[in-house]
Amino acid sequence: MLGAGVIEESNGAWGFPVMLVRKKHGEIRFCIDYRALNKITKRDVYPLPRIDETLEALSGALLFTTLDV
Repeated sequence: MLGAGVIEESNGAWGFPVMLVRKKHGEIRFCIDYRALNKITKRDVYPLPRIDETLEALSGALLFTTLDV
C-alpha cells in the first residue's frame, strides 16, 4: 500500500498503527488500532438526558421549537 501511494509514512502525534486482518471469506480488512487514543480521550462527565426526565421537564409547556444546529 505504501508503494502504491495509498498510505504514507508519518511521524505525527495523531498517527495510529494499521493492521490488515483476513476475514472469514478470505477478504482483507484494513483496521486501525485506536486503543492509544482511547486511553487519552477525556470522557464526557455528563450523561445523556433520559427521555422520561426530559418529557417530565417539558410537561406543561405551551410552546416547543426545533433547532437544527
